[in-house]
Amino acid sequence: MGKNLEVLSKIGILPSVELRFPTDILALADALSAAGVPCAEFVYNAGTAQVLELLAEKRPDFIAGAFVHTREEAEAAQKAGAKFITDDCVACKKLPVVRVALETELLSARDWAAVTRHVNGALLKFLDFNLRHVGINSKDEAESSATASSFERIFGFPKEDRGGAYFAGDIIEVMKKPFYGRHGHIAISTADAACAARYLESCGVKLNWDSAGYNPDGRLRVVYLQDEIGGFAVHILQK
Repeated sequence: MGKNLEVLSKIGILPSVELRFPTDILALADALSAAGVPCAEFVYNAGTAQVLELLAEKRPDFIAGAFVHTREEAEAAQKAGAKFITDDCVACKKLPVVRVALETELLSARDWAAVTRHVNGALLKFLDFNLRHVGINSKDEAESSATASSFERIFGFPKEDRGGAYFAGDIIEVMKKPFYGRHGHIAISTADAACAARYLESCGVKLNWDSAGYNPDGRLRVVYLQDEIGGFAVHILQK
């Protein structure tokens, strides 16, 4: 189950579901997967074993787990194909995900497009994409310095030499030599770069992994998209 928890940590959020209609499970799994969240925690009840067995057979890539109350429920869930088990003790600990409860009313309506929108919205809220800075390409260090100085003089953004570029405040990065992007680059910050990268790839966005940079703990810090947008290279950046 450790491997499944590792995968969950790269998704970022975990829908928590008390499913009253087990026959809806495949439609629900498809709706969650369409939201970029191919996982769920099912609160154990009389139909949970059937749900887990059906998912294991029909949607083997879907990470289905069970929230249990007793050892007997845990054993039954594992036997039925649960890929992870949580309980009150685990709930008090920090899971590698943020739980998102799916209200009974939302599921009862069987509006699976609404479920997708709700869960995708929760995922985007977790990822918290925001503009971090705009990168400007220069032919050399002198041009870079002069450009950053202009932003400092006009707008008061303090100029700072950060090695490969001069910054004007935290929102303008002026490269000391030509870099990614025909017009330059745009940095989009995110609360979790690894989760953001997984989400983007699940949406069909190609990433340039040769550009990736990592924190000392091995977690992803930065990676560029493969394709430019409007002549700009774009990269995600860990906050």
